[in-house]
Amino acid sequence: MEGSVMVIGAGIAGIQTSLDLTELGFKVYLIERTPSIGGRMSQLDKTFPTNDCALCILAPKMVEVFRNPNIELMTYHEVKAISGEAGNFEVTVLKKPRYIDEDKCKGCGDCATKCPKIQVPNIFDMNLGKRKSVYIPFPQAVPPIYLIDPDLCLKLTKGVCGVCEKVCEPKAIMFEQKPQDIKLNVGAVVVATGFDMLGEELSSRWGYNFKNVVSALEYERILSASGPFGGQVLRPSDEKEPENIAFIQCAGSRDLNENVPYCSSVCCMYTAKEAIITKEHSEHSNCYVFRHDIRAYGKNFYEFTQRAQDEYGVKYFQTKISKVEEDAETNDLIIHYENLQTGKFSDFKANLVVLATPLVPSKGTKELARILDVDLDNYQFFKEKSYYDKALSSKEGIFLCGFCQGPMDIPETVSDASGVA
Repeated sequence: MEGSVMVIGAGIAGIQTSLDLTELGFKVYLIERTPSIGGRMSQLDKTFPTNDCALCILAPKMVEVFRNPNIELMTYHEVKAISGEAGNFEVTVLKKPRYIDEDKCKGCGDCATKCPKIQVPNIFDMNLGKRKSVYIPFPQAVPPIYLIDPDLCLKLTKGVCGVCEKVCEPKAIMFEQKPQDIKLNVGAVVVATGFDMLGEELSSRWGYNFKNVVSALEYERILSASGPFGGQVLRPSDEKEPENIAFIQCAGSRDLNENVPYCSSVCCMYTAKEAIITKEHSEHSNCYVFRHDIRAYGKNFYEFTQRAQDEYGVKYFQTKISKVEEDAETNDLIIHYENLQTGKFSDFKANLVVLATPLVPSKGTKELARILDVDLDNYQFFKEKSYYDKALSSKEGIFLCGFCQGPMDIPETVSDASGVA
């Protein structure tokens, strides 16, 4: 028990702390509520300020976790209860049914190929792409195992079809699978549950309900070569190349009206990154950044934002946004704003708008805090025991790392995760 640790969340923070813990001789149970590890970093195209491929950095670590004999990878699991004390926690974990035998599945994809063409929005592609009822979250998913959506599958909803079962040579399809409770005994718990982005929750003035207004993470999937548009810069409404792209910063962050008064810390940098990548992918697209001010505090960060302007011609305006409206005929967007340098009010017409929306605690944080009996701060992030020891939660034996404590970028997150281990 004392030699084992449960890590909740398998994004880059959970992955790094798990690998470091095994180096120290601990047995790790890595719990992830989604079907694959990787977290938000797996959805990114590149990372700032070097613009290195995100998956090229992340994928080797994902494979290392999968192959590590001291890490028991428990994807599609959720923590349901915990009791005991530091050094001796008893945890109940819910294993959700994949309807596919994890030991038999070879990841060949025959089931998905033959699955009827009933499709729903793909969450991994931020609902910009489609998937079938039998699917794998993304091509580099770990573990490389398919699963069946019980709400879409004809066999599970109507008792018809079952073609996947017929074509599966390893006989891995298991329609009879049920949810299962698993008991674990661990000496410590590490919380690494990451973040989510606000979208539909934002007030209407940001125009997020319009077809050609997307969040920054949705735009990451547009830019990605493995995304729904194959890396081409296209707008969702008509899949045409936009001429004028407006990036709106602090779209809900640092705003008491949106209940997100804090800075999300990474938006200035990923906006510059996305603008640079846009110019590399599309010579005909013009990028305009509507900002309050620039918070680029890391090594070479400010120089990166200057490079976007000097080398790539990205234009920055210091503004305050009043409202985003849509031209119903063209689906173009009209941005009403105040120029903070001149004090004048103006309008700007864009073909595509990218919102730097607030980064907030991941869904389920309140429930997990209740289960673990630990405190949250005023912004619903997990609360550290002390300013001087941020790895400790309010409960002995339960540790915190990564974005679940508050906004931080990838290098900070990796460093924090190693520090917790």
